[in-house]
Amino acid sequence: MKDYMKFGKFKLTNARCLIYKKVGIIGDLHIGFDVHFCESGAMFPMVHMERVLNDIKETIHKFKLKKLIINGDIKHNFKPYPKEIKLLDEFIKELKSEVELILIRGNHDTLCPFDLEEHYKLDDFVITHGHKYMDKEDFLILSHEHPSIRLRDELGSIIKFPIYLINNNYIVLPAFNRFSPGNDLISNYPSSKIIREDYLNSNVVAITDVGLLDFGNLKDLREFVEKCMI
Repeated sequence: MKDYMKFGKFKLTNARCLIYKKVGIIGDLHIGFDVHFCESGAMFPMVHMERVLNDIKETIHKFKLKKLIINGDIKHNFKPYPKEIKLLDEFIKELKSEVELILIRGNHDTLCPFDLEEHYKLDDFVITHGHKYMDKEDFLILSHEHPSIRLRDELGSIIKFPIYLINNNYIVLPAFNRFSPGNDLISNYPSSKIIREDYLNSNVVAITDVGLLDFGNLKDLREFVEKCMI
């Protein structure tokens, strides 16, 4: 099983974490995802924060990370639920005991009880969430999109993979939240204005149960899938 794949100076990992030297970069955690359902009256298990925390700790220890950058949408709800704020406080304190932590603002990160960066410069690239337009003067590390691909076999079975989307201007990270269904970029347009012009000229690396799989160019993959459905 392939745990990681090299792309230039970066490691793409099956843990939904991009690694540069001893720095890990993840995004779209959406802590409080389960709080929303519980506050709406649903019987939904409150397990999301614990699972995300365990996944992050495992990644920190496995790759011996010294710094972790969370690239936006740390929290989920736009409404400030007290239960979500309490979970966030516990989550951040626990992570800070493990690693140096940098937090970047995403569109869901309203009324956060801690300091957030708008973007973060690391050597010759910039890490920013991706919900606001930004010129591609520097190489960008983006989140926000929750990129995925959906494939169908000859029997009609459908499988969906979270992906890294990569080209000469940026890397778009998969959502770290495993409950996120993701935006299928074979069928749909991206929501991020930063990538709309050139996302089809990107390579697709999918996260699967058997490791990372390189599906090649997204435009070619989309055309192949369309032909198979005729």
